[in-house]
Amino acid sequence: MGLLGNPAGSLTDGRKTVTAAGTAVPLTATSTPANEVAITALSTNTGVVVVGGSTVKAKAEERRGQPLSAGQTVSLDIRDLSSVYIDSTVSGEGVSWMAGAA
Repeated sequence: MGLLGNPAGSLTDGRKTVTAAGTAVPLTATSTPANEVAITALSTNTGVVVVGGSTVKAKAEERRGQPLSAGQTVSLDIRDLSSVYIDSTVSGEGVSWMAGAA
C-alpha cells in the first residue's frame, strides 16, 4: 500500500526551504514524476508554510494554497513534483516530503 492507498513502485524523499519569505519555490528544480506526495512542515518552523501551485502565497492577507503549521502534513495525488510549490511566512523555513511513483 502506498502513501495514499495506492501501490508505489519506488519512493523518493527530500527537503525544501524558502530562502526568502514571500517567494514561491518548487519542491524540485527539475521534472520529477510521481503518483503521490506527502508534504510535512518542518518541526522547527515558527511560521506557516503554504503548499500549492506556482501562485501560492503564504502572507496572511494574500494567502493562497494549503497552510501548514510545524509538523502538519498534506498528501496530494500528483504527476510531477516540480508542479508543487511552497511559500513561507518566515525566511529559511520549509518542508520535508516523501513521494511514490509507479
